[in-house]
Amino acid sequence: MATKQKPSSESYATPQNGNTLKSRLSQRFTPRRFTPYGRTPQSRRITTVLSTTQGKRKTVRAKSKTQSESVAESEEFKGFINKTWRVFKLSPLYKFSSSPKDLKRYGQLLSSCFVAASQKGMFVENNISGKAMFCVQEGLKKSEYDPDAVQILIKGKRTTGTTDTALLTATLCGVEMEEEQLSPDVKDHFMYYPVLLVKSTVALTDVLITWLQMHFDCKVTPMIFPPVHLAWMIGMWSGALANTNRKKKPVELVYQVPSECEGIKKVTYTIEAEDCLKVWNSIHDHRSDMFTEEEMTTFLSCLEEHFYSLFRIKLNAMQLSCVGTSLCYIGREGLLKIYSEEHVISILRHLTELSVEHFNLV
Repeated sequence: MATKQKPSSESYATPQNGNTLKSRLSQRFTPRRFTPYGRTPQSRRITTVLSTTQGKRKTVRAKSKTQSESVAESEEFKGFINKTWRVFKLSPLYKFSSSPKDLKRYGQLLSSCFVAASQKGMFVENNISGKAMFCVQEGLKKSEYDPDAVQILIKGKRTTGTTDTALLTATLCGVEMEEEQLSPDVKDHFMYYPVLLVKSTVALTDVLITWLQMHFDCKVTPMIFPPVHLAWMIGMWSGALANTNRKKKPVELVYQVPSECEGIKKVTYTIEAEDCLKVWNSIHDHRSDMFTEEEMTTFLSCLEEHFYSLFRIKLNAMQLSCVGTSLCYIGREGLLKIYSEEHVISILRHLTELSVEHFNLV
């Protein structure tokens, strides 16, 4: 059991007793959550079966697979694991094609743009040489409305290196989209990729984004996850590994402290996965494949109230800025690190839904 201590510039707390958390379920909490995108869905689906109900989401409880299927999928998605990605959302790309001929041409054009940027001294390391390649990324097209996912690689030599390395890795995708997002009169001219994942330096990422916007008349912006989205993620994903023997990482919530509180910038709250799962199971009806807004609010409130009982700090008065589970770690500013190969599709699907929601609103 954690003990009360004076908060430093970064506070940590790790409750060990799930029963103490569960005992608070009978209390009523009404924390305020900020959302800039209008009304929040009342429930989200927690299986991988496609939904036909507008305004409802699926989370990340994986379907059972044969051993051969699991191994093959793990190999397919190995490139996504344990890497720090920056998540972006995009407007539809004008005249974009995923045909081999066009992808080869895009690689040549981006290579020229990369060389020009290097010659202008836009990179910290001078004289970087590289070649861009576009290819269809297999395994991410899961519904008839999904576009062919496209991987973008820039491989080259750094100033001090002698062998080629991946200077930039990116993926354009839309996973398990439930309906056609473009009207019939424009879909022949545009390709819609809701999500762009990029792993690279800031300078190289800027070159790629500028090139995409210039050549395909689109808008690429970072995905920002407000506290309400992070609250849904921690609520849904804390129970995702309930029926597996996979080693579970602790559940982590990071709160941004208001600027009026001097001497402390953030509070990091860590809970053992098993304790968190006990609370999740006591809140969620296992007979239902929907995780409701009430369950999400109750789950997060239980954790916050338990923290208050130990440290007398009201977390619901702060902004939730990062969350971490055994599936992934994700921050408000769009930084993502995925840990579980079997949940890559479900995580990308959730990001797709958030991006599509914003696209439909604007």
